[in-house]
Amino acid sequence: MPLRDYQKALVTSARNSLSKGNHNVLVQSPAGSGKTVTMAEIAKDATSKGNHVLFIVHRREIVDQVRQTFDKWGVDKKLCQIGMVQTITNRLEKIEAPKLILVDEAHHSLAKTYKRIFEKFEDANVIGFTATPVRLSGKGLKEVYDDLILGPEIQWLIDNHFLAPFNYYSVNLIDNEELKKSGTGDFTNKSIDNATKKVIYGDVINEYKRIADNTKTIVYTHNVAAS
Repeated sequence: MPLRDYQKALVTSARNSLSKGNHNVLVQSPAGSGKTVTMAEIAKDATSKGNHVLFIVHRREIVDQVRQTFDKWGVDKKLCQIGMVQTITNRLEKIEAPKLILVDEAHHSLAKTYKRIFEKFEDANVIGFTATPVRLSGKGLKEVYDDLILGPEIQWLIDNHFLAPFNYYSVNLIDNEELKKSGTGDFTNKSIDNATKKVIYGDVINEYKRIADNTKTIVYTHNVAAS
């Protein structure tokens, strides 16, 4: 399956940015826009030239998904290592120095584990992909990245039938005053527990039937116990 035109444009823009002398490049593109296949194209191009690639992911569950995508895309897996950031950090001395580092969910790049990897392989170019190019604490990512490439907006993707349109329903059921942030800007799990202690969720099933009867549904909660 070929890349979509806007994905091709992101690949070209990243390459052009590196060719202009930028060492590390951050690419912003919305969730659902196909960042993994875009990164697969970049990895394929790099490995086809005999260059080693290191692909960093934030969550263990994503590793297999990325491997499957890279296999389908024809990335030379002998030259491409895919791993979770904690695993890679613990094996830095055993990893062959990459020419290119690709970072998924790159807004995490200021974390100490990521920076250890970047410092270890300081000669490697870094291309990071994220839908949100800022830390939740409000801190930007200039400490790691030299250039920012902006992808298509969500509304454009919807208008051009790359993303499905949506209706959003919301009601505030939690005690916002209980919410506390950690050093990364995320709300702590304990504060979320406290904020939701007195929540009465109402008749969830009836509301589901009223709004989205007989359609696929995903429920997000902050932990397993809440689920």
